[in-house]
Amino acid sequence: MRKTRVNILSWFLRIFTMVFIIVNLTLFTPIVLANLKHMIPALDSKAPRVLLSDDDEFLNIISKKAFNYFWNEANPDTGLIPYNNTADSPCSVAVVGFGLTAIPVGMERGWISREEGYNRVLTTLRTLASDNVQRKHGFFYELLDMKSCKRFKKSTISSMDTCILMSGILFVGEFFPGTVIRNLANKLYTSVDWQWMGDGKTTLAKNWTPESGFSTERWDSFDESLLMYVLALGSPTYPLPAQIWDEIRRPVRENYISVPKEDFSSYVLPHVWLNLRGKEDYYANYWNNVLIAARYNRIYSILNHNESKVRNPDIWGLSKCEGVNGYRVYGASAGNHDDTFTPYAPISCIPFIPDKSIQAIRAILMEHGGDLWGEYGFTSGYTWNGTWHSGTHYGIDEGMAVLMIENYRTGFVWKYLTSNNFIQSGLDRIGFRASKMKEAVTPIYLSETEGKHYQWSF
Repeated sequence: MRKTRVNILSWFLRIFTMVFIIVNLTLFTPIVLANLKHMIPALDSKAPRVLLSDDDEFLNIISKKAFNYFWNEANPDTGLIPYNNTADSPCSVAVVGFGLTAIPVGMERGWISREEGYNRVLTTLRTLASDNVQRKHGFFYELLDMKSCKRFKKSTISSMDTCILMSGILFVGEFFPGTVIRNLANKLYTSVDWQWMGDGKTTLAKNWTPESGFSTERWDSFDESLLMYVLALGSPTYPLPAQIWDEIRRPVRENYISVPKEDFSSYVLPHVWLNLRGKEDYYANYWNNVLIAARYNRIYSILNHNESKVRNPDIWGLSKCEGVNGYRVYGASAGNHDDTFTPYAPISCIPFIPDKSIQAIRAILMEHGGDLWGEYGFTSGYTWNGTWHSGTHYGIDEGMAVLMIENYRTGFVWKYLTSNNFIQSGLDRIGFRASKMKEAVTPIYLSETEGKHYQWSF
């Protein structure tokens, strides 16, 4: 009998405890959430739940918003996509290259149907191949009118913008094999006369205009042109000589090959389409090179934060972005920064240092989300102390986000471009081989530059 009473008492206490917990959760959860919202400024109408999601959903939200830029901002009749989301922005052919690559990502993620994606890509390639779009020896003007498709004002024929466009074109050609898209992609790529853009010199010119001819500026130093030279050396119609690869300057900064002005996007951009993990050429393992450059960018950012008496060691990112005086290059070196940072530096670095990148993105959203988070995710730039925030979304930024997040999650872009014969031909002619190096610069090239490379300067 006593045992029965004990059991009844125990059962009663359990019921009472459960009721107590339910009542308290009902009463106090709104208070807790309200306090959390107070502690995290970014939890407002512009970014209501982003910071509360796990990492996978967090990246999915950023990626989906970035994808929406390419889908919503494009002219559906031509497939052309604007440089940024301002009302009068012209089309950027580089942004079209990013957009073409992003469309299959949207298809794979279920954001659009396969039919929608196929039709948009086909429309875009038909526009680019038409007489409405002016070209010179297969190269495109950097900017086009969004409606007429004609050259925008005094825009230049750009070798790099054409390179980025061709990367997207080759990608969709691989993604849609056995279709008219593949045929159009190959036709557009093989029509690019890289030899003409060389203008008889040892490296490629940056641009050409009918008014002034070829620019005096050349792609003659290590930077994002790594991607362009792979495409140019892999061309079956107008290939450059393999020795051009050795004409490029590769300045060594202590233990990695440095780009001019330390613009971080120049390190990362080739890796949007090229999977160079575990590969090296005579000079470097370029994957490892990004890792070291990212570490320096982060350290440089943090040290400069401390100088300005604003301390958050998780926030970093010096690269091209919009600043107070417009879109320009910011970099982790003296004279190339003014306390303007971009969330797209750590976002683009996710495949290389995922933990530090995601940590930085969350910190940026927490500190600046209310002003920096817009229709397509993050806007372009912000000042570290929060006195200024960009209100503009740029297509190149959005492209780096959606494609590098997808490469981190699934290797999707790399998967298709790895099998492209033209890309493989370019890599083979350069002499890429398997690499087990943990360093960035190969021992043989490091020995050649001994005593010639420069030290880090803040």
